[in-house]
Amino acid sequence: MNYLAHLFLSPHNEDWHLGSLLGDFIKGPIDEQVHTAHAQNVVKGIKLHRKIDVFSNQSNIFKRSAARINPRYRRFSGILIDMYFDHIIAKYWSQLHKTKLNEFSRYVYQVVLKDRPENPQSFRRVSQLIISEDWFQTYATIDGITRQIERLGSRLKRGNALLGSAKDLSDQLTYFETDFFDFIKEAEEFTKEYVTELELAQYAR
Repeated sequence: MNYLAHLFLSPHNEDWHLGSLLGDFIKGPIDEQVHTAHAQNVVKGIKLHRKIDVFSNQSNIFKRSAARINPRYRRFSGILIDMYFDHIIAKYWSQLHKTKLNEFSRYVYQVVLKDRPENPQSFRRVSQLIISEDWFQTYATIDGITRQIERLGSRLKRGNALLGSAKDLSDQLTYFETDFFDFIKEAEEFTKEYVTELELAQYAR
């Protein structure tokens, strides 16, 4: 899953939200060093991020959606579905979340993404881009998500392999939206169960 979907699925808490974003930037085992550097709920957010990614990769609905991708871009299907789903969640945010997207974005930019020295430098660089380019608001339009996909593609080796890849989204939008709404129901149930598991594990110590 991509950034906005991880934030949506996370418990509404600053540290959980931070952890849900850091999951892409903190690699390797969650060891004593990670626990020492970050608050307990941040660590739980990192664990949740990783668990959701595994869930997504194994989801038959996610695989169904990935199979819709043009064969030319099929090797990037996981990345593209992550981005497509972030477009759809942004587009329908007002139906899915009690807080308006612009208000939620401001909260994330001002609170969750504030510069913290314990966060990896790579995350701190990306967080500044998220804020300066207002990524979550731009996700809500086809033009906006196309720009973000192509910027992502520009960082790949051997030229921009994702140029034109957003056309699948616009051409098959209804199908991708159906996939997303089927998927997000399962993801919310999975997340709820895993968050409960993490909370119980904390109190069992």
